[in-house]
Amino acid sequence: MTTYADPDEQQAAAALEEFLRERSPALQHLQATVNDAVDLDGSVESLEPLWAWVKARLRLGPSGRQPSWSRLGVGEHERLDEASLQLLDGVISYVIGVVTTAVPAATWEVATDPHPRYLDRNKPMLRAGDWEQLPASAVGNLGRQVFSEWPPADDRLATIVRFWLANIPRAPVTEDDAVPRRRRRRPQPR
Repeated sequence: MTTYADPDEQQAAAALEEFLRERSPALQHLQATVNDAVDLDGSVESLEPLWAWVKARLRLGPSGRQPSWSRLGVGEHERLDEASLQLLDGVISYVIGVVTTAVPAATWEVATDPHPRYLDRNKPMLRAGDWEQLPASAVGNLGRQVFSEWPPADDRLATIVRFWLANIPRAPVTEDDAVPRRRRRRPQPR
C-alpha cells in the first residue's frame, strides 16, 4: 500500500487500525514534549496556545520515520522533519480527544465515497450520523501551511474545531423526551 488512494477494503481497514494504534503513544509524546508550556486541559480553548507553541517548533528537514497519516498521504509532509511530524501526530491525538469528548457518539470509519476522485478516500474519519471529520487531514494540512506564503494564524486550529463542534447534527426529539426538552431553557448569549 503506497497511499490512502490505493488500498482495497482490507488494506484500508488495516491502515485505520494502524492509525488508531498510533494515537496513545503520539499523545503521550506530545504531553511529555509540551510539559508545562501549555495547559493541555482538553478544552477547545487550549488549542490556540497549543497550536502557537507547535507552530514555533515545526522545522523543515528529512522526514525520517513518519506516522501513518503522513506516510500514506500524498507526500505533502515530506518537507517536515521527523520531530515536526511527531508533534503534529500528537496534536492530531489531542484534537481527537477534544472532539470525542464533545461528540461521544463519534466512531471511527474508513472514509468512502462513490466518486472515484474523492480526495479523502480510505483516510481515518470520525463519524456521528451525517457529521464527518478527518482530524489527521486538517492538522496535517495546517502543519504543511506553516511554511507557505499564508501561514495559519495561532487561532486557526481552535477555529476549525469550533466549526466542527458547531455543526454536529442534533438528535431528533423523541416522544419520550419531547416534554422535558420544551421545558429546558436555552442558554442566553453573553
